[in-house]
Amino acid sequence: MACLKTQRRPIRHRRRPGGAGLRQIAPLPEWLVAIGRPERVIEALSRHVPELATGALTLQSCKIKHLGLDDDIGCWTGEYTCTIEGPAQRRSVQLRGILAPPGGGAPDSQPSAVAFGAAGWRCYLPELRLELQTRLPEPELPALPLLTDPDQARALLEQSIRAGSPAYRDIRIQSCEPDMARSHAAVRHVLRYKLAYPLDAPAGHSWPPLVVAKTYDSDLGQNAYASMRALWESPLRSSGVVTIAEPLAYMPELKILVQGPVREQQTLEDMLETAIRSDSPAALDELQSFMQKAAAGLAALHQSGVSYGRPFTWLDRLAQARAALAGLVRPLPEFARAVEPTLARLEARAAETPPDPAVPAHGAFRAAQVLIDHGQIGLIDFDGFCQAEPAMDLARFSATAKDVGLEAALGKADGDDPATQELRLRRLLQIEALCAAFTAQYEALAPVSRERIALWEALNILTLVMASWKKVKPARLRYTLLMLERLLSSNGLD
Repeated sequence: MACLKTQRRPIRHRRRPGGAGLRQIAPLPEWLVAIGRPERVIEALSRHVPELATGALTLQSCKIKHLGLDDDIGCWTGEYTCTIEGPAQRRSVQLRGILAPPGGGAPDSQPSAVAFGAAGWRCYLPELRLELQTRLPEPELPALPLLTDPDQARALLEQSIRAGSPAYRDIRIQSCEPDMARSHAAVRHVLRYKLAYPLDAPAGHSWPPLVVAKTYDSDLGQNAYASMRALWESPLRSSGVVTIAEPLAYMPELKILVQGPVREQQTLEDMLETAIRSDSPAALDELQSFMQKAAAGLAALHQSGVSYGRPFTWLDRLAQARAALAGLVRPLPEFARAVEPTLARLEARAAETPPDPAVPAHGAFRAAQVLIDHGQIGLIDFDGFCQAEPAMDLARFSATAKDVGLEAALGKADGDDPATQELRLRRLLQIEALCAAFTAQYEALAPVSRERIALWEALNILTLVMASWKKVKPARLRYTLLMLERLLSSNGLD
């Protein structure tokens, strides 16, 4: 297989007039970037918190995560974990920050009457326009205690699998070992269970040695279970092209989905990040090979004949993009002037370009949803399963692959000097070639409109641009704008 090598000659990327409006929203302003810089927060806290200013306590570090624009209040918020050291102990203080953007009012700057980090503590840092207050623990999903307790989980899994899967109506689980695979407090948890069966279990039984349980804060689990059941009963199950998990049960009252395993050594996203970072010819060849297997797996999914799933159209995706824009316009009214013309051009072109017939679509097809095990691939996470034109899944895959790959290649390099621009473009060209090979492999197996892929991908990348503002990602803003500019230019959409 031909290796995808980075070009070594100088690259000149001509900026076209159509991108001028979008370039008005880069770079991120310093007043926004500053709240994501630990050293700035430490400096300000050390100045304004009496216990720190007097030396009674020492602020050792500050970790910042989950920076994002809260659409409900029209301000950026974030979680700040401060490690402090005192005469007797070292401990962590959990804080929530709220940014007051320039031009708006500022909170009262009077110091809090309670101790730093105690319930009810607050402090306003005027140089950052950042209000910090003690953060309360997030509530857990109601089902989590059941799923993490081995005895309760054993009974719950046995009962649900018996009721949900006729093939396992006689299953008897002696014990289970819970292992938290993924956790997002109050939103979703994924647990793996190693199951043990009694010594007198029927000889030759096919009870699963491992199951996975997912708990949700919404009804997405119901959609995932119904779609997995439909796919399990379709030709996709025995296609040999891709592995899917066996759906075992869904408990609507607890919003818990139980499924069989899909074996995994790594995800395609893991392979993508490793190959792009290393820039190794052998690693890039292997990545291209598995991306083509993913394309074949996606084509098999699209041709499975499954009729389940609500319809989802390009106009639905456009509405989502406009909703994301509306969230930014509240604190930044000028944002609409930069982004709305691009949305209008895309909408006009979409009206002139007929979509392909709808197929059973994954709905959130990314490299992270492709598992690799001993040369085989499997697909997971069918929460967003729907009926849509094939371009939706292909465009989502390509846009997110470019995003993940460039983050792996560039890290936090957000400069605009010639050397950084050259590196940014060179690595994007490399990943574009991989995505082009992915699309070509799919196209060899199933029909798809290239024009529609471009329209869907443009919306996806534009949403990534807006997300860079919402999540305060200056490096990501630079390269997603470049991604969008190149896509619009090469498809006559600028």
